[in-house]
Amino acid sequence: MEGKEIPFEEECQRRAAKRWHAYKCIALVFVISSLFLLKHFMLMPAARKTDMTHAISNAKYVHSIMLEFEADYGHFPDDVSATQNSTLNGFVGNYSNDYFGQLIAGGYITTEESFYAKDKRYRKGVGDNVIAPDSKILEKHECGLSYVMVEENGKRRGLSSKDHSHIPVLVSPLANQWGSCEKISYNMRGVYIRVDGSARSQRLRETDQKIQIGRGKTLFDTGPDTVWGDLKPVILLPER
Repeated sequence: MEGKEIPFEEECQRRAAKRWHAYKCIALVFVISSLFLLKHFMLMPAARKTDMTHAISNAKYVHSIMLEFEADYGHFPDDVSATQNSTLNGFVGNYSNDYFGQLIAGGYITTEESFYAKDKRYRKGVGDNVIAPDSKILEKHECGLSYVMVEENGKRRGLSSKDHSHIPVLVSPLANQWGSCEKISYNMRGVYIRVDGSARSQRLRETDQKIQIGRGKTLFDTGPDTVWGDLKPVILLPER
């Protein structure tokens, strides 16, 4: 028995209905995808601002601990302080981790998490808070803050509250020892804590991603009319 033949007009209507249903599904997927992307891009600046705020909060806390350290040793951690107490021996080197280690080894702070600052180039950066034995203190990838010392008369030393109050001592997210920053983490901004404990967030210069401080100068520019005077900044990056 042959099937009933569907009228041509009815068949056209049926096929048109199928196509319309398919178009609606495609449109719905497109709208949902667009809203998701829009939400993602709208939230990105907010997320970066949160990361920046977190970095500043951590850096301010570390600075307060460094002031306690200074009260005992006369300056922030450096090669000299490492020789003044046997518990600090060995916490010197070429990275910020090395000198921040003096704060933990000396008992001024007991967690590594406070040295965290977001850096988009690295997945890690939060310490595991394992600080025993000493070799476990602020290992590679467990620090995100850069540390600034100075060179004076050919010798490197830690800063202190006696130095110019506007010299930066903790910075993020530095990318090299010439003062350029990673530009994505904080949406083309860099953050730093000065000797006096004040926090700053400044735009990066487009040409070289250095932190701008006004009057055409950047954070680590030296010479006349700068906070550095005769001092030369020594930038110690986190060990990544």
